[in-house]
Amino acid sequence: MFPWNHWLLCTGSTYGTWVRGDLRGWRARGHREHVDGDYRSPPPSGAHADARRQSKRLMKRRPVLLKAPARAAACRTMAEALRFHGVEVLDLCVGATHWHVLARFTPLPAAASGPGIPIPGLDFATLKRDARRLMGIAKKRSARALSEAHLVARGGVWAVRCGVRPVRDRAHQLALVRYVRAHGRQGAAVWSQLRKQNS
Repeated sequence: MFPWNHWLLCTGSTYGTWVRGDLRGWRARGHREHVDGDYRSPPPSGAHADARRQSKRLMKRRPVLLKAPARAAACRTMAEALRFHGVEVLDLCVGATHWHVLARFTPLPAAASGPGIPIPGLDFATLKRDARRLMGIAKKRSARALSEAHLVARGGVWAVRCGVRPVRDRAHQLALVRYVRAHGRQGAAVWSQLRKQNS
């Protein structure tokens, strides 16, 4: 399904906080393994315990948990980096262990066409790859900023890659706006283009 007007919800976590075999459920990359359950319907207790132990053994450092000042700095830096690269960020939040970005990822050659205008030859796989590349840039920039400000230990902040989901329509977009902003009530730092109130 191609996203409505190129809007996507991107989601990721901090290093080591959501690993293979996680009790909340997990997904194998490229669905190479069938995994029952996800965070809405977790797998049976004890399922995938071997995968979880192996993941923990392979970790090179402790899981990253972001304190409030680090969340605010990461949120602000990620928004700035994405906007610098031409991404229209609507809402962004960074919590202690994960982040969400609701944004329009339009390929740069198509920017002159205007938002919402179909781009010949552009498919979801291409848009998803471009979004992941740009999110990688934003994650790298924010990790460097946090390290330079001594808000995290050196060695990296974020888990590799991110999830990318298409926005179906305007109603879905508004529901996702509420979802992202609701993380502020749970202690996440929130950046919002519409509210102009960023914490």
